[in-house]
Amino acid sequence: MTTNIDYGDLKDGLIIEYAKRKLASEKKAVAASIREIEQSVSLPVVKSLHTLSNCLARYDDPNALDKALDAIDLANIYENVERRERESTNPALSYDDFVVLELLRYFKHDFFKWVNSPSCQCGSSEVVNSGIKRPDPSNNPDEISIIEVYRCQKCNQYVEFARINNPVSLLSTRLGRCGEWVNCFLLILTALIGDGKDRIRYVWNNEDHVWCEYYSFGLKKWVHLDPCEGVFDEPLLYCENWGKRMSYVIGFNKYSVVDLSKKYITKAKQIKQSDVVNPTKVKNSIRFHNVKKADEYLATARSNKSENESWRLLYTDVFVPRSRELEDLGIAKPTPSLSDLPKGRQTGSATWTQARGEDG
Repeated sequence: MTTNIDYGDLKDGLIIEYAKRKLASEKKAVAASIREIEQSVSLPVVKSLHTLSNCLARYDDPNALDKALDAIDLANIYENVERRERESTNPALSYDDFVVLELLRYFKHDFFKWVNSPSCQCGSSEVVNSGIKRPDPSNNPDEISIIEVYRCQKCNQYVEFARINNPVSLLSTRLGRCGEWVNCFLLILTALIGDGKDRIRYVWNNEDHVWCEYYSFGLKKWVHLDPCEGVFDEPLLYCENWGKRMSYVIGFNKYSVVDLSKKYITKAKQIKQSDVVNPTKVKNSIRFHNVKKADEYLATARSNKSENESWRLLYTDVFVPRSRELEDLGIAKPTPSLSDLPKGRQTGSATWTQARGEDG
């Protein structure tokens, strides 16, 4: 007796069943700890995690992406991309990698500027911070978080520096510190290579710094990018070069929230996480948001895919990449070479970086 088995259908069936069981299991774990999750919302790290869980949604607007492309010198960027590709001796780099490398250079040296403190209209840069004020939340299109208020030592006038979060507004002002740099850089990066926000990531550190990552198809990994420093693929920049002590590093992309602390923090510079917040509370909150993102992915997929196809895509687009990365994070990686980088943080005043423990 001959039995014809369609192994393709069998494989798809197993994948779909696994995805269903996986999501059900995660939801059960969230339900069991939901009261603790709700009580943890105001805690350090957890509060930021909740605030940033959908931070890439602002880059979904096609008009914003068009404005980003209009604001940059595409001809100059792609001319240099082609030069980089011709001169490269690294066969693992793909075309997108050269685009990112050139964007880092262009953004830092030709597009955006660092602000230690604003200059007065009288031309003097001798200003003293006299405090901050809050913007009107009902009329805040630039998404200003605070306004730093300075007094000019020469003409005695007040000078304001607004901390803008709207990346489209930053295309015009082109000024700020690490938060503004990353918000604006991510918009342009998404416009150039962001075919799906699943390969673009916002990275937050509890010790007051942010940067980003993108998934390189050539290098087959998530690559660290710091637009403020113009640095590519140097995850130990902060601990080994700056001398920065850190507790938590969390990454946010379209489909996942991931604890990246092991990737960026060396044992010598690790602040004990339990001294900041219970790691279990952080883990539970990450699981909560990943379940929400999985549900959102399914809802979007079901709008134009069959039920079975939606579950299969949840497995291939969300569960598999996340599981592989978590496995990679558990494997020790060789220390990247930092020999050609200047010691310590290069953005910010010497007094400021020293006070933050980032001067090397």
